[in-house]
Amino acid sequence: MMFENVREVQIKSVNGRINIEGWDNDYVEVDYTLHGEVDVEVEQEGDKLVIKEKPRTKKVLGIFQKSSDGWAEIELKVPRKVVVKAKNVNGELHAKNVRFTEAITVNGELELENCEAELIKTVNGEAKASLPTAGPLKATTMNGDIVLEIEELEDDIEVKSVNGDVVVRITDFCDARIKVTKVNGDVEIAGIDSNDPVIGAGTYEVKVSTVNGDVRVELI
Repeated sequence: MMFENVREVQIKSVNGRINIEGWDNDYVEVDYTLHGEVDVEVEQEGDKLVIKEKPRTKKVLGIFQKSSDGWAEIELKVPRKVVVKAKNVNGELHAKNVRFTEAITVNGELELENCEAELIKTVNGEAKASLPTAGPLKATTMNGDIVLEIEELEDDIEVKSVNGDVVVRITDFCDARIKVTKVNGDVEIAGIDSNDPVIGAGTYEVKVSTVNGDVRVELI
């Protein structure tokens, strides 16, 4: 399916797998494969495209119930200027060359390659993101590790983890001030003066905190 004049995509999935890729065409392309008792609804509301994975309802002993036996593979291709808000529960989210306002998984892996994001969040899953530019950015995980690789900063970033390790890799193009706090974990700062962890002009703050997890911040 093809959709034109889209400026924003919102996608929600349960028990599914989402793959999103940014491309140079000026329209959104949506493909999906259904497995079991599930449907995918796609609706364009003005310049917003809304995609929802929904379990089918079935009648059991005279009562309509949502089926838990289905899931969908959803493939999106979006223009690079389009912003995406994505959430997947009990499933994975993978993206390349995409601009996110939100990228969220619950009980699933999140992986972003060459993306931009304002919010990255996982619960009971790992997060990995490579970001050419970042900020403002908030990245959080609970019961999972997070790895961020950032080439350049445009604003402050905040990274939080509970019961998981944090790795932040940044380049010397980032004018960063590093601030790390931890409870029950080790801290390692590599390639940066740990007594004065500042890169370049130190314009933007990189704030990292963990509870029950290690932190590594390194210059690459």
